[in-house]
Amino acid sequence: MFQKCEYVFLEVLPTSVGIKKRELPLVSSNLSTMAGRDTQLTQKLTLAGIHVNRSLLLRFAESFNRCDVTIHTVPLQAGQSNQNRKINACVLPLNEIAVGWLKKSSWFLPRRTMIYGIGGLKELTRFVDLGINVLLETSSYLSIQAAVAATQPLLSRGIGTCTRVPIAMPVKIEAEGRVLAGITKNVGSGGMAVKLFRNVAIPQNVALSFVLPGAGLLSLSASPRWYSGRLVGLRFQPSVHGKTLSQWVHEYSLLGCGGQRPSPN
Repeated sequence: MFQKCEYVFLEVLPTSVGIKKRELPLVSSNLSTMAGRDTQLTQKLTLAGIHVNRSLLLRFAESFNRCDVTIHTVPLQAGQSNQNRKINACVLPLNEIAVGWLKKSSWFLPRRTMIYGIGGLKELTRFVDLGINVLLETSSYLSIQAAVAATQPLLSRGIGTCTRVPIAMPVKIEAEGRVLAGITKNVGSGGMAVKLFRNVAIPQNVALSFVLPGAGLLSLSASPRWYSGRLVGLRFQPSVHGKTLSQWVHEYSLLGCGGQRPSPN
């Protein structure tokens, strides 16, 4: 359950008989944009659904509404023309027909259009170069709410230099002769969060191998920093790939912004 929180500032004014308190708004009532993006007071996003039913799109809309974001849903089928030139995000099953149609769509911009992919590890591995931001193994309300909660803040404020990019990709972890596997939740220039297939502790030094969409195969050393069930946070150790990772994050700086272009790095 999402809860809306409101904050105010209190201005304390001296008077002849003591002090008087007056509430001041946290955000100006006429503020509509910030850093080129709509604030949550006015933010509206467009979500395209490719080969998905309307009930699934409705679940996405309801989950975004809980975050005070209005979603315009556009259900699409292969071969269907579309006049919406700015689509912020899309949801689709990970199969040849839907992915092929997405790649041919004039509104689709890699690293700008947020992608919610429906499928499992096999489908994710097959389409890893697509740059799937969130993998939904089911289309349940809980899965959709978790996907929206993980991405809505970034759609609202953008990705800064220290923020992780939501991205789903298989990762291999070699640890003291054992080989573990998982799927990433997010990746940044300094580390990643990975959901392991098994709930196990890993040693302080591990070797990671993964295909970073648009950057190719990377091999890095890392150390675990935190655990939350099967989810583990890994911090990268310094390597020659540092610049590649920073540039990759920068290329996602306008994720969800349609046709805008990122500023020079």
